[in-house]
Amino acid sequence: MEERGQVAPSPTEQEEEAEAVQKNQPGKASAAIVGQGSRASAAAPRLRYPPMPTPIKHKDMLKWYKECERISEILDKDIDYDIPTMRKPKDPLTTKAVKSSKDKEVVLRAARNIVIVSYMMDVACMSGRKRDPLPKLSVTLPDKKTVLDAALIYFNDRYNIALLYIDLDFTLELPSTGCHPQYGEEVFVLARDGNASLRVRCGNIKWLEESGFLGRDHYMFLSSAIPEGGNGGMVIDHDGGFRGMAVHSSPDPAVTSISTIEKFIDMFMRFNRVARLILGIDIRTIARLDVQLQEDISDFGVKGGFLVDEVYNPVSEELGIKSGNVIISINGLDVVRLPELEDYLLSLGWHYLMDKSTCMKEFKLRVFDLKSGVERYVTVPIRYYDKSEQTSTKSTLFF
Repeated sequence: MEERGQVAPSPTEQEEEAEAVQKNQPGKASAAIVGQGSRASAAAPRLRYPPMPTPIKHKDMLKWYKECERISEILDKDIDYDIPTMRKPKDPLTTKAVKSSKDKEVVLRAARNIVIVSYMMDVACMSGRKRDPLPKLSVTLPDKKTVLDAALIYFNDRYNIALLYIDLDFTLELPSTGCHPQYGEEVFVLARDGNASLRVRCGNIKWLEESGFLGRDHYMFLSSAIPEGGNGGMVIDHDGGFRGMAVHSSPDPAVTSISTIEKFIDMFMRFNRVARLILGIDIRTIARLDVQLQEDISDFGVKGGFLVDEVYNPVSEELGIKSGNVIISINGLDVVRLPELEDYLLSLGWHYLMDKSTCMKEFKLRVFDLKSGVERYVTVPIRYYDKSEQTSTKSTLFF
């Protein structure tokens, strides 16, 4: 007989609630054992969840709920949350980024190459020289346990790359290197946070170019954010190929292509410095412009090349190159993207370091003036820059 003033839930509702309670209890619904599943604990007294009372009465149900909660608290104290099988994922966004079994396999394989670099801000060089004294750097290897001292040997502000030296008595596994990223391609950005936990974001390479973006025309841009610890993080494709390095920038995170990184490192390993040709003109590729603008430009018979945004090379200005011009080709190159043009400029820097007497000393530009409709060839003298640079921002570390 129910108490006065109390309305007993219907049997169906009671049964549903009871079933939900039992499903949410740790262990089996019919019986729970205190202690781990060793032979010693097998003989320990067992705690059982009481059966649901019948007939269903409100007062009896309250007692049953309280008893189930008491048993759950006892069992919860016995669970070791330090072991991975008892934990929940730490970062929901990583869970969201990596869903399929294939992608999980690819990401886990690539994660074996991720290191953590701890450093202080402003580790850059001052006036081409390393800071004295240098801040202490350390590298945590992919095993998450081995921490080694590291020495800064070179820093370049344009590419946000610092080269470090660490002393190893074994060979680290190198990632599988892919080609440069493609516009529109979906990629993963991998990193480790301060606790060495894996962090992943998934996004696309945006159909976007920004001429003169912080002086870095080679940047490609991401549609996703960069995870914690991801400045300098690995960018991979769905096959696990290493496609580039993630860099914090605003408003969109950026990517430096693996082809540029490889040319940079190869040049330093050969010459102990990195040289790049200075063009002195901010440009964008016609192929990346809005389709309406492309059609308007094509009315002049121009199908490709580079749009001049700004000219800050005095010689180029004197030669009549100005904003709004189209450079149809640079030394015969026309259908290239800005990251590919950057690689070309680095290759010229290689030849400069090989032999300064025979390196290329001028550029031949095929320029079209949309206003006058005149096309002409302009020869522009060029210079090279091969100094390590100072930075006023947090540097990206890559070695």
